Amino acid sequence: MTKNTLIAKPIVKNQFWIITNGKEKVGNVLANGSGFELKLNGNKTQFKNTNAIAKKANIEFTSSKINKVSSEVKFSKYPTTNRVFNSILDIKRKLHIYTKTQKSKCYYAAGWYSIKQNTEYTTIFCPKYIFIQRYPYYGPFMNADDVKIDK
Repeated sequence: MTKNTLIAKPIVKNQFWIITNGKEKVGNVLANGSGFELKLNGNKTQFKNTNAIAKKANIEFTSSKINKVSSEVKFSKYPTTNRVFNSILDIKRKLHIYTKTQKSKCYYAAGWYSIKQNTEYTTIFCPKYIFIQRYPYYGPFMNADDVKIDK
């Protein structure tokens, strides 16, 4: 990258980029039906592809690198497996609870838990909130290994 090179950071993959000079926003690139529109310093220019923009306007297109380590989603600081809706903090138990859909009435507790059912403790990931209310438990934990250590 040379000193005068601008950087295009992707906001929407292959559709919209923000152009910065390293410190502040100076323009953007928008995919439209006939190619790509470059808005820079108050001027609009049409290009066929991003390679043409990179060459003529001296803009470096960066790629967004998203490392997907697991299918878990972080809700607050505890992991969940689904999208989180209707998130609530149970202050009494210090738990983050949520529903899996917008209209659901079934709440789940974020994180890993050890819940006593019958005579044994079982490790459960994001149990239903009603289990937390009904049975003795330890948790929440960040991962299953922490549950085994703390028992």
